[in-house]
Amino acid sequence: MTASPVPEPARTPPRGLGRGEVLGLVAGVLLVGVGAWLASRSSGAASFGWFAYAPLSGAVYEPSRPWSSVLGFVAAGAGLLVLGFVAGWAVARRRGGAGAARPAERPDA
Repeated sequence: MTASPVPEPARTPPRGLGRGEVLGLVAGVLLVGVGAWLASRSSGAASFGWFAYAPLSGAVYEPSRPWSSVLGFVAAGAGLLVLGFVAGWAVARRRGGAGAARPAERPDA
């Protein structure tokens, strides 16, 4: 076989996770965990026992969602966003990035 006149580009060895990716993963997992714990906590109001019975009123009482549950859902959502960002960052970094100019591919080199 004959050798190809075009040299094959040098392949870079795969890189491990950087400090920012590890911190992002830890932060995302912690946010999801704390958010799930806060969202799963009971509201503190018992769902059994005495209740006020007003047979002639058409209003239905619905207690508001406790702040810890709302904060839990917000924290879990933020954690999932952080994890998604870190995963996208890692995939783009592994593929070399769309707009990243490598030294061999720069037009002025």
